[in-house]
Amino acid sequence: MIRVRFTEKRLTLLGHAGYAEKGQDIVCAAASALVYALIGTLEDADNVAELVIRPGTVTVAAKKDDPAFTVVRRGLAQLAGRYPGYVAVEQGRKDD
Repeated sequence: MIRVRFTEKRLTLLGHAGYAEKGQDIVCAAASALVYALIGTLEDADNVAELVIRPGTVTVAAKKDDPAFTVVRRGLAQLAGRYPGYVAVEQGRKDD
């Protein structure tokens, strides 16, 4: 299962969906596309405070609020709604 945790300026994504075999998993592909779009948007705006990408783990944090988080949060929530056994989204506490 993919577990996603959001705060106002940080996203952490852990795990793999397990919907299908590696390379065939549409749920992982959808989540990855959303997260990579967020990373690209933040990089274009020079708004990346932290970026960690490892197999099964992504953390991205922004220096300041960015509306791209709202879009990605909504997209991942819709993905969790469609594939509830494969994606879970949690809203964390406020950033310090």
